[in-house]
Amino acid sequence: RLYKDIQSMTSINFFFVFVFLLKDNSDLHFEVDPDGVGGHPQFWNRFPLLWSGCRLTHGVQQNRVGFEVKLERLLTSQPQVSYGKEDNYGEPLSVGDVVGCYASFSLGGSVELSFHKNGLFLGVAYSFDASVLQGQPLFPHVLCRSCSIQFLLDPMAGAWYPYPPGFISLMALSNEQKIRAVSAPLSKSQCEVIVMVGFPGSGKTHWAKNHIKQHPEKHYRLLSTEELLACMIVSEIFSEQRDTSLQQSSQCLTELIKLAAKRPGNYILDQCNILFSARHYKLQLFVGFRRKVIVIFPSKEEWKKRLSNQQLKEGEQIPQTAFLKLQGKIITFASGSVFAEKLCGFKLMNCVFSQLHSSRAR
Repeated sequence: RLYKDIQSMTSINFFFVFVFLLKDNSDLHFEVDPDGVGGHPQFWNRFPLLWSGCRLTHGVQQNRVGFEVKLERLLTSQPQVSYGKEDNYGEPLSVGDVVGCYASFSLGGSVELSFHKNGLFLGVAYSFDASVLQGQPLFPHVLCRSCSIQFLLDPMAGAWYPYPPGFISLMALSNEQKIRAVSAPLSKSQCEVIVMVGFPGSGKTHWAKNHIKQHPEKHYRLLSTEELLACMIVSEIFSEQRDTSLQQSSQCLTELIKLAAKRPGNYILDQCNILFSARHYKLQLFVGFRRKVIVIFPSKEEWKKRLSNQQLKEGEQIPQTAFLKLQGKIITFASGSVFAEKLCGFKLMNCVFSQLHSSRAR
């Protein structure tokens, strides 16, 4: 297997940089094959609507470059799958079909992405100015559901189908032309997990996303039911199926948190986490990580407005007594290690309180 062969080599044996799939560059719910050239969604049997993906270890910023992916097998009885953009582009795929993806960086600063199916040109899918990349490279990646895929990553093998004139395989580029993705931390001690605490509408998601923007170097993974619903392509779900999808996303999130606790990285758990048992259980999973708790709470007056607004928009009302109970705990204990022990059952690296205006709350 290619990946195992790479592991057995020393740096002295390298004549060129190998490109492969790595868990560090994948969704938590994407299972990378041991050989590093393929994979499949991990929860395909329990959550068939869930999309997941992985990117290669190296990307590009110039030239006319391509790569190929084969649909290995379907994991459900669904006869065909589609790919590309959500609108009308491309064609249905069947087992054994090969998709070629090609990126063209022009000297004028524009970028075009196009696809082939079994060697047949399907047209330009995306065209944009390179400035939107903000100096970042493009990484080959795949997003799939209910199927397994395989990349052609052997630098010594020929293409499954001929490349368009002027294009070259990513694997054939020189070492200097391939850009390595940032590696994940090697140990849990280098990582942190942030547990959000607060009622719906208090501003947890706003705080989390803003924190991620302020610290791009940490490459946080945001774990929430909303993020998983986005991975299910909610536009495909009928209204009567939404409750089922919400339930599935909640169940899937529980599994993802367990996986995250075993994989080094930086995570933000964007849930209510109001109950002591919920906080304590999740933080115990992340033993070895730097653990932080962020408590978001509005003022009493602001909360009354949100209770009313939420009742009008969603038809669900959060009991005011529940909010007052949480607020009472916040007032009773001072911020610091003593509070952290009472809040979560043990000492934390940090425990922060924040209050957001209603316009920023989600």
